[in-house]
Amino acid sequence: MNISIERKDHTIATVTGRIDTLTANELEHKVLPLITEGKPTLEINCVGVNYISSSGLRVFLIANKATKAIGGSVIITGLGQELRNLFEVTGLTELFEFRY
Repeated sequence: MNISIERKDHTIATVTGRIDTLTANELEHKVLPLITEGKPTLEINCVGVNYISSSGLRVFLIANKATKAIGGSVIITGLGQELRNLFEVTGLTELFEFRY
């Protein structure tokens, strides 16, 4: 998994590869500090992500909770159809803003 960070009016974390048990902690340690740096909205661009495990979904939920606590939100972009289905099946579509 690779993560690149871009700061504009909000923070964009572009992720490629798999978000699974082996990589979820790295994602968590990279994105959570970004939330507390003064930009409460976090965009997670998943255009290069081909798999998200339950450990990966946990990171999305933690980031969502942290952004909501300071008046922000998590925006998820670039999901392919298979990963869109994952968020729908798990009932997480109500918690996040999605842009395709």
